Amino acid sequence: MKKSKKIGPLIGPSLDTFSIIFLLKKGKKNKRKLFPIYSRVTINGQRIELSTKRWISISDWDKKKQRPKLINNKLKTLNHHLEYIRNRFYIEHQRLSQMNKPFSAIDLKNAYLNIKEKGITVLEAIETHNIDMKNQIPESYSEGTLKNYRTLKKHLSHFIKKSFKQDDIFIQKVDNPFIYKLERHLLFNTLFNQNGAMKVLQRFKKITTLSKRKGLIDDDPFEDYVFSFKRKEIEFLSQDEINRFSVLDLNIPSEIKTQELFVFAIYTGLSYADIISLRWHQIHSDKQGSKYIFNKRKKTGETFIVPLLKPALEIIDSKIEKKEGLVFSSISNACVNRKLKILTKKAKIFKNVTFHIARHSFATTITLNNDVPLFTVSKMLGHSNVKTTQIYAKVLQKKVSSDMEILNKKLFD
Repeated sequence: MKKSKKIGPLIGPSLDTFSIIFLLKKGKKNKRKLFPIYSRVTINGQRIELSTKRWISISDWDKKKQRPKLINNKLKTLNHHLEYIRNRFYIEHQRLSQMNKPFSAIDLKNAYLNIKEKGITVLEAIETHNIDMKNQIPESYSEGTLKNYRTLKKHLSHFIKKSFKQDDIFIQKVDNPFIYKLERHLLFNTLFNQNGAMKVLQRFKKITTLSKRKGLIDDDPFEDYVFSFKRKEIEFLSQDEINRFSVLDLNIPSEIKTQELFVFAIYTGLSYADIISLRWHQIHSDKQGSKYIFNKRKKTGETFIVPLLKPALEIIDSKIEKKEGLVFSSISNACVNRKLKILTKKAKIFKNVTFHIARHSFATTITLNNDVPLFTVSKMLGHSNVKTTQIYAKVLQKKVSSDMEILNKKLFD
């Protein structure tokens, strides 16, 4: 029988365009060098993929036959499991075909997962997202990003228990009033400020958007919702404050280490995550012998190049190079930020200093304030958009205006 050439998202029982294959996700290799096996179902040109929850070595996979190599009992058992999945899909496809109604690949996936009868909950949707994200670390995501989504799950769990007196609710019940109620909960029942609450809601929007794409919900609960962020002033250190911090005479090892990391960040613009994961092979020398860092940002994956200024170079030169090893020994971000409070007080810096302020100081005091072009600063910071860097330029313009106003009062008032 000749196959139909008709293309579209729906299929009826008369259209023979149904296929199932198994494949490896090569971008999701785990620490044991195993790859996840996914089933790919195609109906009338529409494709869905579903994890089989099984892993395999690439050497044990028969790519041509799309199955494990049947060379031992373990692989034969794995093959039986995949055939079970294939048969389950065929059974559900046959059942949907007998209804004499058009159906899509997503409908078949939902039937296979029994979603129509059982439903999927809010916390299950977040957990499914988190498992998928974990499998893509460090290629596509960082541990810090995953931590944010695990925190999202905790906030949603607390909110649902408090507001609905239940442990969980079906994601189909998430509507526009649910979102506004969640917003009020985050603002009045947690320690979040306005911007913090908006960040949580943005992450939850990603979950609902994914759910809509998967066909788990029909409508976007965030439709017409406006994310409202408060513009906050960017804090940075002046050159005088940087100098006072740099020359602190310290004796406690954790304080010395904090000073070293913070000064290195000030003169390179690297974030805490990028510094603590910096390896010796990522430090290069040009033809003139000048050293620079060439790497990708943990947060965004953007490539950056930072020539090492004298203070940063002195820190590097004080260390013993270990081939392929880390440049800096491990210390938690929380510990560094606690020590910064102590050190800034010793340096008579009366600002709310966190480690990220070093990055701000590099962008403003160290580079832009010394006539380094905006585009160059953007590349060194690893910004994907120069508009992000322009914020620092606006901060400096505002400071110039403020300083001139003070001068004007001194001279003429």
